[in-house]
Amino acid sequence: GGVKETYKAYGQEGAVYEHASRDKQTRAMAFLNEQLFDTPEWLIDQEIFNKIESDGGIDRIRSIQVRTLNNVLDFGRMARLMENEEVNGKDAYGLLEMMTDLRKGLFKELPRGRTIDRYRRNLQRAYVERLEFIMNNEQPRIPAAFRRFVSQSSVDVVQSDIRPIVRAELTTLKRDAARAANRTSDRLSKIHLLDLVERIDMILDPK
Repeated sequence: GGVKETYKAYGQEGAVYEHASRDKQTRAMAFLNEQLFDTPEWLIDQEIFNKIESDGGIDRIRSIQVRTLNNVLDFGRMARLMENEEVNGKDAYGLLEMMTDLRKGLFKELPRGRTIDRYRRNLQRAYVERLEFIMNNEQPRIPAAFRRFVSQSSVDVVQSDIRPIVRAELTTLKRDAARAANRTSDRLSKIHLLDLVERIDMILDPK
Protein backbone atom coordinates (compact mmCIF):
# COMPACT_ATOMS: atom_id res chain seq x y z
CA GLY A 1 0.00 0.00 0.00
CA GLY A 2 2.98 2.33 -0.39
CA VAL A 3 2.50 5.67 -2.13
CA LYS A 4 5.25 8.08 -3.17
CA GLU A 5 4.52 11.80 -2.86
CA THR A 6 6.52 14.18 -5.04
CA TYR A 7 5.94 17.87 -4.44
CA LYS A 8 5.41 19.87 -7.62
CA ALA A 9 5.58 23.56 -8.40
CA TYR A 10 2.66 25.19 -10.21
CA GLY A 11 2.66 24.06 -13.83
CA GLN A 12 5.25 21.34 -13.27
CA GLU A 13 4.40 18.12 -15.10
CA GLY A 14 4.06 14.68 -13.58
CA ALA A 15 2.01 13.01 -10.88
CA VAL A 16 2.25 14.10 -7.27
CA TYR A 17 1.14 10.71 -5.95
CA GLU A 18 2.44 7.42 -7.37
CA HIS A 19 1.82 3.92 -6.07
CA ALA A 20 4.90 1.86 -5.30
CA SER A 21 5.76 -0.60 -8.05
CA ARG A 22 4.57 -4.19 -7.94
CA ASP A 23 8.16 -5.41 -7.65
CA LYS A 24 8.94 -3.12 -4.73
CA GLN A 25 5.83 -4.13 -2.79
CA THR A 26 6.38 -7.82 -3.49
CA ARG A 27 9.95 -7.55 -2.20
CA ALA A 28 8.76 -5.61 0.86
CA MET A 29 6.31 -8.37 1.79
CA ALA A 30 8.97 -11.03 1.26
CA PHE A 31 11.34 -9.07 3.50
CA LEU A 32 8.79 -8.91 6.32
CA ASN A 33 8.00 -12.60 6.03
CA GLU A 34 11.66 -13.61 6.05
CA GLN A 35 13.20 -11.12 8.47
CA LEU A 36 10.47 -10.41 11.02
CA PHE A 37 7.54 -12.81 10.77
CA ASP A 38 9.84 -15.81 10.64
CA THR A 39 11.08 -16.19 14.21
CA PRO A 40 13.77 -13.46 14.26
CA GLU A 41 16.66 -15.37 15.75
CA TRP A 42 18.85 -12.32 15.20
CA LEU A 43 16.78 -10.49 17.84
CA ILE A 44 16.84 -13.34 20.35
CA ASP A 45 20.16 -13.38 22.16
CA GLN A 46 19.86 -15.30 25.42
CA GLU A 47 23.39 -14.26 26.36
CA ILE A 48 22.00 -10.73 26.66
CA PHE A 49 18.49 -11.53 27.92
CA ASN A 50 19.65 -13.66 30.84
CA LYS A 51 21.75 -10.77 32.13
CA ILE A 52 19.02 -8.12 32.13
CA GLU A 53 15.74 -9.90 32.93
CA SER A 54 14.21 -13.17 34.09
CA ASP A 55 11.35 -13.09 31.60
CA GLY A 56 9.64 -10.89 29.02
CA GLY A 57 11.68 -11.76 25.94
CA ILE A 58 8.90 -13.75 24.29
CA ASP A 59 6.34 -11.01 24.76
CA ARG A 60 8.75 -8.35 23.53
CA ILE A 61 9.22 -10.21 20.24
CA ARG A 62 5.46 -10.79 20.02
CA SER A 63 4.81 -7.08 20.49
CA ILE A 64 7.22 -6.09 17.69
CA GLN A 65 5.79 -8.66 15.30
CA VAL A 66 2.15 -7.90 16.07
CA ARG A 67 2.61 -4.15 15.76
CA THR A 68 4.07 -4.64 12.29
CA LEU A 69 1.39 -7.16 11.33
CA ASN A 70 -1.39 -4.78 12.34
CA ASN A 71 0.25 -2.02 10.32
CA VAL A 72 0.25 -4.28 7.26
CA LEU A 73 -3.42 -5.09 7.87
CA ASP A 74 -4.39 -1.46 8.35
CA PHE A 75 -7.67 -0.35 6.76
CA GLY A 76 -6.04 2.57 4.96
CA ARG A 77 -3.25 0.40 3.58
CA MET A 78 -5.79 -2.11 2.32
CA ALA A 79 -7.73 0.72 0.68
CA ARG A 80 -4.59 1.91 -1.13
CA LEU A 81 -3.89 -1.59 -2.41
CA MET A 82 -7.40 -1.74 -3.89
CA GLU A 83 -7.01 1.74 -5.38
CA ASN A 84 -3.67 0.77 -6.90
CA GLU A 85 -5.21 -2.32 -8.47
CA GLU A 86 -8.06 -0.29 -9.93
CA VAL A 87 -5.69 2.31 -11.39
CA ASN A 88 -2.86 0.07 -12.58
CA GLY A 89 -4.59 -3.26 -13.22
CA LYS A 90 -2.29 -6.25 -13.66
CA ASP A 91 0.77 -4.09 -13.01
CA ALA A 92 -0.40 -3.48 -9.43
CA TYR A 93 0.26 -5.45 -6.27
CA GLY A 94 -3.34 -5.86 -5.15
CA LEU A 95 -5.03 -6.63 -1.86
CA LEU A 96 -5.84 -10.25 -2.67
CA GLU A 97 -2.25 -10.97 -3.69
CA MET A 98 -0.89 -9.30 -0.56
CA MET A 99 -3.25 -11.28 1.68
CA THR A 100 -2.26 -14.52 -0.02
CA ASP A 101 1.46 -13.80 0.32
CA LEU A 102 1.01 -12.84 3.96
CA ARG A 103 -0.95 -15.98 4.84
CA LYS A 104 1.52 -18.25 3.07
CA GLY A 105 4.41 -16.60 4.90
CA LEU A 106 2.78 -16.67 8.33
CA PHE A 107 1.64 -20.28 8.00
CA LYS A 108 4.42 -21.84 5.97
CA GLU A 109 4.68 -24.75 8.43
CA LEU A 110 1.22 -26.04 7.53
CA PRO A 111 1.71 -27.78 4.14
CA ARG A 112 4.20 -30.28 5.58
CA GLY A 113 2.94 -30.36 9.15
CA ARG A 114 6.12 -28.88 10.57
CA THR A 115 6.50 -27.98 14.24
CA ILE A 116 5.34 -24.42 14.97
CA ASP A 117 7.46 -22.67 17.58
CA ARG A 118 6.07 -20.49 20.36
CA TYR A 119 6.91 -17.19 18.65
CA ARG A 120 5.11 -18.30 15.50
CA ARG A 121 2.11 -19.61 17.41
CA ASN A 122 1.73 -16.22 19.09
CA LEU A 123 1.98 -14.45 15.75
CA GLN A 124 -0.48 -16.78 14.04
CA ARG A 125 -3.05 -16.19 16.77
CA ALA A 126 -2.51 -12.44 16.41
CA TYR A 127 -3.19 -12.74 12.67
CA VAL A 128 -6.52 -14.47 13.26
CA GLU A 129 -7.35 -11.91 15.94
CA ARG A 130 -6.63 -9.05 13.53
CA LEU A 131 -8.84 -10.59 10.85
CA GLU A 132 -11.59 -10.91 13.44
CA PHE A 133 -11.20 -7.19 14.18
CA ILE A 134 -11.50 -6.38 10.48
CA MET A 135 -14.62 -8.52 10.16
CA ASN A 136 -16.34 -6.76 13.06
CA ASN A 137 -15.16 -3.16 13.03
CA GLU A 138 -15.16 -0.09 10.85
CA GLN A 139 -12.10 2.04 10.21
CA PRO A 140 -11.34 4.04 13.38
CA ARG A 141 -11.82 7.77 12.95
CA ILE A 142 -8.99 10.19 13.59
CA PRO A 143 -9.97 12.64 16.34
CA ALA A 144 -10.87 16.04 14.91
CA ALA A 145 -8.03 17.75 16.78
CA PHE A 146 -5.45 15.63 14.92
CA ARG A 147 -6.93 15.45 11.40
CA ARG A 148 -4.83 18.28 10.01
CA PHE A 149 -1.66 16.53 11.19
CA VAL A 150 -2.49 12.96 10.10
CA SER A 151 -3.28 11.75 6.58
CA GLN A 152 -5.54 8.71 6.28
CA SER A 153 -6.85 6.73 3.32
CA SER A 154 -10.53 6.30 4.12
CA VAL A 155 -12.62 3.27 3.20
CA ASP A 156 -16.15 2.05 3.85
CA VAL A 157 -15.22 -1.42 5.09
CA VAL A 158 -18.72 -2.89 4.82
CA GLN A 159 -19.19 -1.90 1.18
CA SER A 160 -15.63 -2.64 0.03
CA ASP A 161 -13.93 -5.89 -1.01
CA ILE A 162 -12.06 -6.05 2.30
CA ARG A 163 -14.40 -8.33 4.23
CA PRO A 164 -15.11 -10.77 1.39
CA ILE A 165 -11.34 -11.20 0.92
CA VAL A 166 -10.76 -11.58 4.66
CA ARG A 167 -13.58 -14.13 4.85
CA ALA A 168 -12.02 -16.10 2.00
CA GLU A 169 -8.62 -16.02 3.73
CA LEU A 170 -10.13 -17.28 6.99
CA THR A 171 -11.93 -20.08 5.15
CA THR A 172 -8.72 -21.15 3.42
CA LEU A 173 -6.75 -20.98 6.66
CA LYS A 174 -9.36 -23.04 8.51
CA ARG A 175 -9.08 -25.79 5.90
CA ASP A 176 -5.28 -25.72 5.89
CA ALA A 177 -5.04 -25.69 9.70
CA ALA A 178 -7.38 -28.66 10.03
CA ARG A 179 -5.32 -30.64 7.51
CA ALA A 180 -2.05 -29.68 9.19
CA ALA A 181 -3.39 -30.73 12.60
CA ASN A 182 -3.81 -34.24 11.23
CA ARG A 183 -0.37 -34.12 9.62
CA THR A 184 1.86 -32.83 12.42
CA SER A 185 3.52 -35.11 14.97
CA ASP A 186 4.12 -32.27 17.44
CA ARG A 187 1.42 -32.27 20.11
CA LEU A 188 1.59 -28.57 20.96
CA SER A 189 1.44 -27.63 17.28
CA LYS A 190 -1.65 -29.85 16.90
CA ILE A 191 -3.34 -28.22 19.90
CA HIS A 192 -2.54 -24.80 18.48
CA LEU A 193 -3.90 -25.63 15.03
CA LEU A 194 -7.13 -27.08 16.39
CA ASP A 195 -7.53 -23.95 18.49
CA LEU A 196 -7.14 -21.82 15.35
CA VAL A 197 -9.88 -23.83 13.66
CA GLU A 198 -12.19 -23.18 16.62
CA ARG A 199 -11.37 -19.48 16.65
CA ILE A 200 -12.06 -19.15 12.94
CA ASP A 201 -15.34 -21.02 13.32
CA MET A 202 -16.45 -18.47 15.92
CA ILE A 203 -15.52 -15.60 13.59
CA LEU A 204 -17.24 -17.01 10.51
CA ASP A 205 -20.26 -18.38 12.35
CA PRO A 206 -20.78 -16.42 15.57
CA LYS A 207 -23.47 -17.90 17.78
